[in-house]
Amino acid sequence: MVDAAIVMIENAHKHIERDDGSRSRAQLIIDACREVGPALFFSLMIITVSFLPVFSLEAQEGRMFHPLAFTKTFAMAGAALLSIPRCPVLMLLFVRGRIVPEHKNPVNRFLIAGYRPLINVVLRHKWPTLVIALAVLLASAWPASRLGSEFMPTLNEGTLLYMPASLPGMSVTKAAELLQQQDRIIKSFPEVESVFGKAGRALTATDPAPLEMFETVINLTPEAQWREGMTIDKLIAEMDAALKFPGVANS
Repeated sequence: MVDAAIVMIENAHKHIERDDGSRSRAQLIIDACREVGPALFFSLMIITVSFLPVFSLEAQEGRMFHPLAFTKTFAMAGAALLSIPRCPVLMLLFVRGRIVPEHKNPVNRFLIAGYRPLINVVLRHKWPTLVIALAVLLASAWPASRLGSEFMPTLNEGTLLYMPASLPGMSVTKAAELLQQQDRIIKSFPEVESVFGKAGRALTATDPAPLEMFETVINLTPEAQWREGMTIDKLIAEMDAALKFPGVANS
């Protein structure tokens, strides 16, 4: 968001540093802003539109990443619209006094001393540098092919949430009986460490679940203690098959 202002000020300092006294300070700043202003504006707009494909995401991915995309889009668009007309005016007001040349700044001198040998080697050996860069690019093809196509893979955090729904109008006694039966069946799996079920809603106005809606939290043991060959998908399939009750829809 502040890149445009930094580049404008840097360019203005360069113009002032190289001036031979033929132009006024205000004219130097205006010329410096005109020189980099269009490129800065379009670069900020490119960053702004780079997140537009995120708005095509739907369902869970969309709900998770849309706030990020909106925030960045508005922030960068605001920076693009504000920096170009505002920065030159502020520079005319606040860029004062003597501007120290870059080569006299001790920090810059230290950084340039470390950077210059590297850039000299690269410029002297242009073709080997390009070959190395191309080789690194080609080498990234194999790990890129192993990433898969799942945008947001399912996380296995050692806990399952079982939420079946039954027929409307179920009594409290029947709901408690059915919940206890489900918990006993789930607890019979050796991969289950503990199970806790709830029927209906909690004592809060933000949970409008009816009595026939169950929520059961299943805490699993570490995978090293599971049966041989057992995976999370197989375990869910076995539990789903064992929890078939008339009038109960598993989810």
